[in-house]
Amino acid sequence: MNEDLAKIADQLGDGMTNINDIRYSVVSGHFQNNPGKRALLLIFPFPFLIIGKIVDVVSDFVVIKAEVTNVTELDDEEFRVHLDDIEVFYIEQPDGSKIPDIRTGKHA
Repeated sequence: MNEDLAKIADQLGDGMTNINDIRYSVVSGHFQNNPGKRALLLIFPFPFLIIGKIVDVVSDFVVIKAEVTNVTELDDEEFRVHLDDIEVFYIEQPDGSKIPDIRTGKHA
């Protein structure tokens, strides 16, 4: 992690580390490293919920193909979510807990 902080400080050119740059680097990295995996996002304005597959990360936006949202009419839509609007997220991993289908209560 210290190498990452040094790299960010070098990119800024002032020798100081900016917490927003660190957050952006870490959060976008999680999404960039997990394309095609299912994710659960709670976004601002809270409590908007999206469960779906990560399609891409474009600049500071995560592109996600929703399976389920808390607004039924928006299910199956593709969203571009700004990183600053993400309050909480969870990305499924092969060895981790699975995100259940909130409509059936079963794991997808």
